[in-house]
Amino acid sequence: MKSERCVFLMGVEQALEYRVSFFLSMLSAVFPIVIQTTMWNYLYRHSDAAAVFGYERGEILLYSLLASIVSQLVGTGFEGEMNEDIKMGGLNKYLVRPMGYKRYLFFRFLGQKVPRVLIIAPVMAAIIVLAFLQGLPISAGRTAAFLVSLSLAIILNFSIYFCIGLFGFWLTDAGQLFGTISIVLTVISGGVFPLDIFGGAAETLVNFLPFGYTTQFPVNIINGRFGWARMGIGFAFQIGWILIFVWLGKKMWKHGIKRYAATGG
Repeated sequence: MKSERCVFLMGVEQALEYRVSFFLSMLSAVFPIVIQTTMWNYLYRHSDAAAVFGYERGEILLYSLLASIVSQLVGTGFEGEMNEDIKMGGLNKYLVRPMGYKRYLFFRFLGQKVPRVLIIAPVMAAIIVLAFLQGLPISAGRTAAFLVSLSLAIILNFSIYFCIGLFGFWLTDAGQLFGTISIVLTVISGGVFPLDIFGGAAETLVNFLPFGYTTQFPVNIINGRFGWARMGIGFAFQIGWILIFVWLGKKMWKHGIKRYAATGG
């Protein structure tokens, strides 16, 4: 594990080295929260019903805050680097190292999360405490379940985007697609608004697709919308989708590396 620890620490150092970029990315998360809060406040102010789309005002605002924070924690960003490594020959140096390319990316990815977690954790804790004081059914057990689901969501999102990055083996310039893909996946993961506001069919679809388990599922644990039985099913889906994407990543890597033309590096 010595190599993994070194790569992890390197990820921490890289996150701290690019402090301006890091804080700009953190600041960029504030604007969607402000926009969503303004939008929901306007909607509820002009609605006669106490609940809209099955959510009371406090619940939807809490969801928006937590979803934005969770999206920040599970976010990736390495897929563009993967595409460049594939196109420019950067994979060469990883093919001769004891640590595989995916393992290297994963431990560096975790290291890069550390500064973000240290900043976000107190904010999230304050939000959860305030929600508890407002009467939401938040307990120590539910908080622990949320942290477990968040950890699995980080692994799942990494696995999904690793597979997306591997499309660089087959596409001329996959990098042009990553921005669009990221926006789409953020929306269908519940990172912008809860997808169950669209009704039963959308909720059923979200329950079977992997993307909701990166954002909406962890948030619905902590905000009290899921009981323990539903949590258990959700954890099973999270683990199942992780295994599927790990398997898919291995298959894509095996076939993609055969196409890899080692130029440069």
